Amino acid sequence: MSLNEISVFAIILSVVANTVIGALWYSPILFANTWMKALGHDKENFDSSGANIGYMLTMLAAIVTAFVLSLFIGLIPDASIGQGALVGFLAGFGIAAARELSPTFFESRKMILFFISAGYHTVSLTVMGIIIAALS
Repeated sequence: MSLNEISVFAIILSVVANTVIGALWYSPILFANTWMKALGHDKENFDSSGANIGYMLTMLAAIVTAFVLSLFIGLIPDASIGQGALVGFLAGFGIAAARELSPTFFESRKMILFFISAGYHTVSLTVMGIIIAALS
């Protein structure tokens, strides 16, 4: 696969999907309350002063992730949506989620934080893989 074969539209849509999934994942609808409690925070004392920088870094990471995922999926000739989902799942569960284990133990994080973060990466990358395969 050459760089000019990468779908910019697929990358943009994947980044949007990643952002929406993250916004839902870390909202009170899903895991925000459990996540904050595990961090020892609540809504009243949660410092959100660095949120804008956090959102920008997350967006940048999503762009890089979508680009690299596009390269991986591009290695499969005529990748199907199922193959894109599998590549995304393997990247999420087998790489991103697995990499969460070390800081969980070495930094004495609560296991629930591992499951929340690992779940987010796995779901997000699976959806990104579907989008990339469908639009490439």
